[in-house]
Order: sequence, then structure tokens, then C-alpha cells
Amino acid sequence: MSSYDAIVSNRLDYISALKRRTVLVISGYPLSRWLFFAVMSSIGRLMDCLFLWNRPKPEAILVEPERTSIPHLSQAKCNDWNRSISQQGDFLQELLLKTAIIGPTMDLEVATTQQSPSNIVLTGFMGTGKSAAGRILALETGREFVDTDELIVERAGRSVAELFFESGEATFRHYERQVARELSDQENLVIATGGRLMLDPLNALLLNQQALVFCLTASVEEIVARTENDLSRRPLLEGDSPAKQIDELLHERQARYSQYKQVETSGKNVHEVARELIELTSQLVNEGRWSRQLTSRIPVQHPTGAYEVVIGKDLLTSLPRVAGIKGPCAVVTDNNVAQHYVNNLGDLNRLATIITPAGEENKTLETVRFIYDQLLEAGMDRQGTLITLGGGVVGDMGGFAAATYMRGIKLVQCPTSLLAMVDASVGGKTGVDLPQGKNLVGSFKQPEVVFADIDTLQTLPGSELLSGMAEVVKGAIIASPDLLNYVQEIAPSIAGSALNNNRALPLADLHTIIVEAVMIKRDIVETDPFERDRRRLLNLGHTFAHAIEQVSGYSVRHGEAVSIGLVASSVLSALLGFCNEDISIRIADILKQLRLPVRIPSQLSSERLLKAMATDKKVELSELRFILIRDIGDAFVESQVPESAVMEVLDGLR
Repeated sequence: MSSYDAIVSNRLDYISALKRRTVLVISGYPLSRWLFFAVMSSIGRLMDCLFLWNRPKPEAILVEPERTSIPHLSQAKCNDWNRSISQQGDFLQELLLKTAIIGPTMDLEVATTQQSPSNIVLTGFMGTGKSAAGRILALETGREFVDTDELIVERAGRSVAELFFESGEATFRHYERQVARELSDQENLVIATGGRLMLDPLNALLLNQQALVFCLTASVEEIVARTENDLSRRPLLEGDSPAKQIDELLHERQARYSQYKQVETSGKNVHEVARELIELTSQLVNEGRWSRQLTSRIPVQHPTGAYEVVIGKDLLTSLPRVAGIKGPCAVVTDNNVAQHYVNNLGDLNRLATIITPAGEENKTLETVRFIYDQLLEAGMDRQGTLITLGGGVVGDMGGFAAATYMRGIKLVQCPTSLLAMVDASVGGKTGVDLPQGKNLVGSFKQPEVVFADIDTLQTLPGSELLSGMAEVVKGAIIASPDLLNYVQEIAPSIAGSALNNNRALPLADLHTIIVEAVMIKRDIVETDPFERDRRRLLNLGHTFAHAIEQVSGYSVRHGEAVSIGLVASSVLSALLGFCNEDISIRIADILKQLRLPVRIPSQLSSERLLKAMATDKKVELSELRFILIRDIGDAFVESQVPESAVMEVLDGLR
């Protein structure tokens, strides 16, 4: 064995024995002797890279011994670098800079092994040791430490308590959302979060995508002892009995904390907690269990109770258990969805499977009568549950049937279209169409649970997927400039996948979009469950859209009509001087990137559209109300709209 081979063998044995580092082995011929020894001299500090030679061509391999982590390189970045040999000079240059080695670069090719988590996130109640243990964990794993509360204090220029008392809790939560968005794009971090940050479904989804999440726990007595001298930073514990408040808050949060791996910190010092976190990280990575897909659960309150919107992958088979369906039930679906998913709903006591014709033109009282007949024939009584499995049409009709059959039976919504997931299934509105207009007959019927399995989007026709994006854009215009920015960023990817039969559909991005869109609608319907005030904002674009659908004989899809209606509403807003014309141009550009229509079909006359608007359910006291916008995130109801302005918009969008 040569002296070089002996050095290499000894170094490999040494590094493998450490068991807590990933060894990056880069082989190439020739490599200069000074570069080899430069790396060798730094390996005691960094212990993450080792250069070898005597190979016929340059190559790189990530070697992962037991209990490994990657201090400097994420899987995503390695995948980006996994191109041809001639394109890899920047990779080695960056590696050399990060390991404090200065020298020339070489071309190489990267091949990676099993992915490891880029970030580690610590959540849990205040006083459980997230920040203290997180700092040590960051040092031990070669990551950067970030405390979300410290970031917020730095940006706001005020303490957490001052933010709460001077600007309100909503302002603090807004800062938390901004920090979660920012950190979701960063790598190689240990992130200690505020006690409620990961209870927010969108924050949790953003930070969980490429991270291991641990929930630190402690006894009430330990939390009191750790926080009693620091109440100025903990505004939720102001009062005479912190122990009682802590116990109540822990009980309230237990269900959402329990979805993460628990680490008890009572009676342990921070070094012991950090060591336990390192051991658990290594174990989960080696067992391939760290990348478990997060299931998002969004609670929705309504006047008579509450339900959850459950969003995630591979959910349908767990429906009976998660939704708590124990008695007799019937499933309502349509002939398109039935062929894919009607037998995927787990072990149900199913009395009937009711298959209706697909399409908005079938959302009629006649179809609802067919559902009634099938329920009666199956012997469904008032203790039964009706499960809707399909898009917005099935959800609307099935919901109306559940609300009215025997004066009401339980309802479970399983939306299988993007439009239904982000809009139709949330909020309790149900209805059917009459020849005179859309949704003119209906009722409010709150579900027991909404079960949105995003895997079903892969069998959705691409045109229907894109149609659902119009409702996402609508919600973003009403309440979230950040969501609109995100949609604009990924619109080409979504449109490309949809037009290619949903191949390479970005389900992770869609999961994020669905969660935020549902939360926007949730926040609105909770404050106005019966559409007497703020909930009317959700009709943005729909006055135009419903008229387009009706006059076209429903040959224009709902989402496509909404897309046109959003442009029409923004153009009308600009025409009346409420917003800048640039806003309507931007909205149209985003919708066009999503391959959605932005102009009214030429065969639909302006006169017929205006007449159809007169029978819209939003007409009150003979006044047609439009939802207009001042800016992204600032929508309002306006009834003083001249008919001439509406006609000008209808004529102009040809």
C-alpha cells in the first residue's frame, strides 16, 4: 500500500468512526498534492469532505455512514449540481469557499445517495428549551441557528410583549408568517420557533417541507420555573396564575403539537437535550422516516360548532378513522370521479353509492331528486352520513341533499378538484341551479369534516386543474399579496404540468397553495358565516362569471368564467378610479400564464350578459352589487356602479 493510500485508509476509518458526519468523497485524476493535504489539514475542523484520486474520470459521491447529517450541502443543491462534468466548476469553488480552502477548481459530476433533511425545526411551548438546545444542536451539526422570535424583534424594533400590546397579536402573527416564508427558502439551519408559529397550518407546511421537526415538551412546573423571571417576553402568561394558564394552553395545543416527534426536556440540561435530538435525527434519517409528508389540519369555526379541513397525500383510505364515520353512510359522486376513487374510501358501512352525471348542467333539482330516491331506497335514516366525492358540482348538490333529506343528515366533503378544495367545500354553502340563474336554490350546511387528498389532483383533467387556479388567484387578490406573488412565481410550472396531462405536477407547491387559500376563506367565513357582510368579498369576479356561465349554457367552465370575471372586475375598478390600471394588467398577465381566458367569448353579447346579471343572487333591492378592488389585498363591495361602465367593460373585453 502506498503512503497516500495509507493516509486515505486511516482518514476514512477515523471519519466513519465519528458516526455523526456525512463524508463527501470527491475522486478525480489528477488532483494536486497540495489540495489533498489542504483538505486533510482542515478535516479535523470540518470533518465533512475528503479528496481521493486514482480514478479514470472525475466523479463525486456522497457517502453516508451511520447517523449522518450534511453540514454544508443540501440534497436540493446537489441535485441542481448533478449535471454534466463540464458544468461543475462552480460546485467545487463553492465547496472550497465554505471549507476555507483557496485554490483552483476542477470539473466534476455529482451523484447523490439518500436525501437528508436540510433544516431542523424545534417547536413546542414557551420555556421548553427550544432556543438553548437549538444553539448547541446547531454547533454540533454544523448548521446556522435561527430564533424566529429574535428575528421578529430585530425587524420590528420592539420586544415581543411590546408588539402584542402596542400593535396586537395579529401583527405579531403576520411577522411570524413573513419569517416562515423567508426561512422556508433557506438551508442548513436549526430553527427555534415561537410557541404558536408551527400551530399555524401554513407556517408548519412552509417550514416542514425539507426539515425534521421536533416538539420539545416539559412539565407545567418546569415551564413555570423557567419562565417566571422572563414574563416581559411572554405576553400570553400575564395574570395571577401562570401555572393554570400554561396548563390550559398546553391542553388547547396538544393535538397540533402531537403530530411532531416529542422530546421531553424536564430534568435535563441543554446539552442532554441536544444530544438526544442528534440521536433522534440520525435514527430517523437512517430509517428513512424523516421526510414524512405533513398532513395539514385547518380548524373552521361556525355558529353551531367546528370542523377541520384536512389536506395531504394518500388520505382517502383513512377517511372512516379520521372523520369518525361509524354509522351507515352513502357516497355521492359523478361518473368521472367514480372510476378512479369510489372504492378507495376505506372500510365504510356503505348503504349506497350514488353516481350522478358530471357537469354543471346537471346541478339541478332533478338530480337532487335522484339522490333523494337512492337514499330512500337504501334505507338511509337521520343517523346516516352523506359523503360527497368529487368537484364543486357534486359537493354543492350532495351538500344540499344532506341539508334537506329528512331535515338534515351528517355531511362529509371529499373534494377531488382544486376548485372544490380551495373554495366550494369550505364554508357550508350548498346549492343547485335554476334555468334563470346559478345557485338560486340552496342552504347553509356545515360538514363534519372536509377531506382534501391532493393525490386526486393527478387524475384531474389539466384544464380543470387550471380552472381551479382562478379561485386561488381570487383569494390572493382579496387577502394575500404574498400568495399572489407565489402563484405568479410557479404559474409556468403548474400550467406546463397541467397541459402535459398533469405529469410532474408540483404537488408540494399545490399543497402550500391549497392551505393558504383555505385559510383565507376560513378567516372570512368565520367572521361572516351567512354572507351578510365581509363574506361577500368572496364573490369577486363572480357577478361577471355567473352571467358568462349562464349565457354560454355552461360551456364555459366555472373557473374559466371566474378568470374572465376577475379581469373584468379589475378593469371596472380601474375605470371607476378605484385602482391603478397596472393592477388589472398584472392580474390578467398571471391568469394568462395559467393558460386561463381573460376575454369574453365573442358570441356572448354584452346585452345578454347584462340581463343575466339582473337575476344574480347578489342583487339586493334591485341593486346589483359588484366586488371591486383598490389594491391587492384590499377588496370592497360597491353598489353604485353605472350600467354604462359595466357595458363599457363588457364591450372592451372582446
